[in-house]
Amino acid sequence: MAKPGVLDSDPEIMVKKAIELKKELKKLVKSIVDDEDINIEAIEKAKEILCVLKDLKLRKKSQSSMSFKINKNVNFPDEFKCPLSNELMRDPVIVSSGQNYYY
Repeated sequence: MAKPGVLDSDPEIMVKKAIELKKELKKLVKSIVDDEDINIEAIEKAKEILCVLKDLKLRKKSQSSMSFKINKNVNFPDEFKCPLSNELMRDPVIVSSGQNYYY
């Protein structure tokens, strides 16, 4: 079981790989549950697949957060800018008193 390489950054390839891994994991889990004997190899392989799926999920999450780009030419209301850094807040919360908080 090879871990996804650097070239697997294409989202379409990542989705196909995740689907393939999930099918394989499903078979392994079924064999682990159905067998009377403890199959250490199947458990280790299932563990590896879970780690790869976790890695794919984290990659997808980091790619989506990196795709959030702010157009510097657009003017945003001052309420949405951080009072300290004057940068646009990603998830501002404005309370009834007018104060804003950045989460």
